[in-house]
Amino acid sequence: RTLEEAADAMADTSNDSKLGRYLAVGVAAAGAACAATSLYWNLHFRGTSWLIGSFDLGPSLYGMSSAPSTPAAGKGGKKGKKKKKGGSSGHLNGMDTREPSTASTGPSAGGGPAVYETKRAVNEYLQFHFGDPNDVLPYRDGPHDALRFTQRCADLCAKHTKSVKTSRTEPAGLALDIGCAVGGATFELAKHFAIVEGLDYSRAFITAARLMKERGSLRYTCFREGEVTRKLTGAVNDRIDRARVSFREGDACGLPRSLLGGGGSGSDFDAFGRHDAVLAANLLCRLPDPAAFLAQCARLLRPGGVLVLVSPYSWLEAWTPKDRWLGGYYESASDDGGSAEGSRSASPAPNAPYRRSFDAIEAALTSAEGGFDLVEQNDLPFLIKEHDRKFQWGVSHCTVWRRRRAPNA
Repeated sequence: RTLEEAADAMADTSNDSKLGRYLAVGVAAAGAACAATSLYWNLHFRGTSWLIGSFDLGPSLYGMSSAPSTPAAGKGGKKGKKKKKGGSSGHLNGMDTREPSTASTGPSAGGGPAVYETKRAVNEYLQFHFGDPNDVLPYRDGPHDALRFTQRCADLCAKHTKSVKTSRTEPAGLALDIGCAVGGATFELAKHFAIVEGLDYSRAFITAARLMKERGSLRYTCFREGEVTRKLTGAVNDRIDRARVSFREGDACGLPRSLLGGGGSGSDFDAFGRHDAVLAANLLCRLPDPAAFLAQCARLLRPGGVLVLVSPYSWLEAWTPKDRWLGGYYESASDDGGSAEGSRSASPAPNAPYRRSFDAIEAALTSAEGGFDLVEQNDLPFLIKEHDRKFQWGVSHCTVWRRRRAPNA
């Protein structure tokens, strides 16, 4: 009997040992999964913890202790860890990512790319892109034709794109929105195109765009007067399939190789791109080297594809060094009394000739290397609300270009 009891005790000890090993393996696996998830959120949204904490996103997002288990298309989501005040110090080549100020995006804010990393900029652009027109401009008298700017930009792309015209049932083709900000035009393009990608240099803007894709709506803060604010909700149109849309960070002056080339045939394979339409809305005069961007456009579009450029030509040295402005400067007089091409005058005479931005754009795009023909140009007003009684109203110059079917035609 004693031997039998000893054998039973040994069997129980062996079973407990096996159970302990199974539990240890399970705990280790769970820990590894948590560590991997934490690393993903840290890399994906580093430097934007202030943004994640600044929106009222509802109880199912950020208000709960855990992150969603399946972020949309691997893009949207947030950190599961407690956020650090101030974000990452290495974000965007040393750009300041401390707790952002509440400065507006208007000219009085001082300018420069860092403006677009602030809470105020993200809130203003969420209202600009997704706000109810009655909230943006609640007055009877005002520039109502400047509302729904992102929709009008996307509709222009669709109007001139042949793949959209020939597809009667489902959206077709591939579109790219460069300088997409928080993604309003990117989503609007998804009404017309099967696949749409938005690209922007601002991590804060891309984070907000990804969250908008995941949720479909976001609450934002708008100013009434002084320090008085209120919360409103911006939303993507319910008829838009958000699954068609993706977002990435990127530099318009040095576009990712994956976006360039691959749309031609034979020896021209890399001279053309794969996109049916490319939109760059209010982007050119916020680039450090706009000519470098224009030089890449030919390799973005397939033969017959459409490039839509929209810009108010608001050149400021905070964004673009003066020697890289496409226009808006006086030209030096040549010996024969005309103007010297590309020569800038430091002390212009009365009625001196000046360089127009459109002339530089046209010269670059219609050249043999540029590979485009001008289709249409018009004025496109826009309105950005700063507070209840102050707005940024502008009129951008919109030009539509079609990619030639032969690189040297």
